[in-house]
Amino acid sequence: MLPTLGTAFSVFDWVGRSVLIEIADMSSGSPASVKRLFTGIIDTPTLDLQSHTIALRCTDNLQQVIESMTLAAIEAEIPGSRYSPVVFDRAARGWSRSQDLLSTLPASLDMTPYAVLRLTDWAPLLVPDIVFDASHILDGSTSVTIAGASQLTNQVDIDFGYRYPRVKCDMYTVSEQYVDDTNFSVFVDDGNWFLQRAAVEAAIRSAGGTIESIAFTPLPNAAIGQWVPGPYDVELCMGFTAGVSFDFGQQVEETHTITVSAPNSITAVGTHRDRLSGALEGVYPSITAAESSALLWKNDYSGVPPQDVALPILGKTTSAEVSLTPETSRAAADEAIETLIEIAKVKIWASHRYNEVAASVPLNPSIDLDQTIEIDIPGLHARGKCRSLQHRMSPSTGEAVTDFALAICSVAGTGVTHADTPTAAPAGAPLTETDLLVDFATVDFNFGATEDHVITITFPGVEALERDLSEVPITANFSAPLVEDIFEVVL
Repeated sequence: MLPTLGTAFSVFDWVGRSVLIEIADMSSGSPASVKRLFTGIIDTPTLDLQSHTIALRCTDNLQQVIESMTLAAIEAEIPGSRYSPVVFDRAARGWSRSQDLLSTLPASLDMTPYAVLRLTDWAPLLVPDIVFDASHILDGSTSVTIAGASQLTNQVDIDFGYRYPRVKCDMYTVSEQYVDDTNFSVFVDDGNWFLQRAAVEAAIRSAGGTIESIAFTPLPNAAIGQWVPGPYDVELCMGFTAGVSFDFGQQVEETHTITVSAPNSITAVGTHRDRLSGALEGVYPSITAAESSALLWKNDYSGVPPQDVALPILGKTTSAEVSLTPETSRAAADEAIETLIEIAKVKIWASHRYNEVAASVPLNPSIDLDQTIEIDIPGLHARGKCRSLQHRMSPSTGEAVTDFALAICSVAGTGVTHADTPTAAPAGAPLTETDLLVDFATVDFNFGATEDHVITITFPGVEALERDLSEVPITANFSAPLVEDIFEVVL
């Protein structure tokens, strides 16, 4: 800016002021075909006392605009992106949140010349917005930059750990018939004692089991020898058969090894790796507390049901998923894994766009960062999305030039198909149902006249394989999409 001589003002007052830059056809003496080149604010004014000029460094204020937006508004500006608080900082807001979202999407967010937020897909249009031939390109202005091997990433290895508990259940059949009709009279004559039904149930509970079903063999309903039925016989039995369950828990640790790659790129230039990782632990009450809760509730010692129980099946060890917190559930783990996969895909595509074709043309306000531009001149044919642009105007010389650069995705050749494997988290460890290795219990009833008349029931312990940490490796492979641009050079 060249202020009128003698004008007094404060340069500091200019900071933050709005700036519009437009170009127009003034051949008629009045502005015509007005085109906006820039909308923003003054960031830094610089005063030159020798030339009496003020240079203005301006910005479209993109970062501050996004910083002032709500999370919902930011997400609305970047549709199709993914987000996981396991992968990203859940406290991130504004600009940081927008960058997190953009890392999962092959697109760029910027401001239009009219200061409107714009999301631009990296994939070029099949029909370009602008085509330049040799009559448009300024002599000697074209240049080509080829990405080095060190800049490429065509395989991303993802390591993700997910640890969580499961509830499980063993169910046994326990049976005892210590006397029957064939030896009943002798049993009575020897002064032996009958088994109390309540004692059976107490023995099962004292062993830590839960009675799922029980059937007692009643005493005879007619006199046999010296024995005659009595009013309390309903409390006694000659034997029983019961289904008894034991609830317990197990920690499961899934180790996901996921490979995201661009196979055609690997074939062309070899493997260039990057790595991502993450982990999540399911939040749930302690396994000991879960076991106690199930036992107390099933045996009517507590009115508070456990959060989760496995379905008892005779002779089996069964398992069931548990109700984890929403932030640590299977859905949250899947969301985290899928977010990492999308980040990997974007990393691969982004690295393949480091090739660049640059050129200059007489100032063209139609060139913008959302445009697909094609250059077709002798020795060079290229088409890609505009990555950067600069309008250079000199009032003293009348020069008006637009410099621009195209991002070129190229490695295996235009027309090569880079298949995209749909992003979906691999299935987790399946629920198990296995046969009990030892499916019987032992019963010892001291019914003799001089014995203590105590019944003891012993169940097999939970197998270590079913209770100890279960480590489950899970592998998966995904292909990353690449859309190769036209890039042909003839020397």
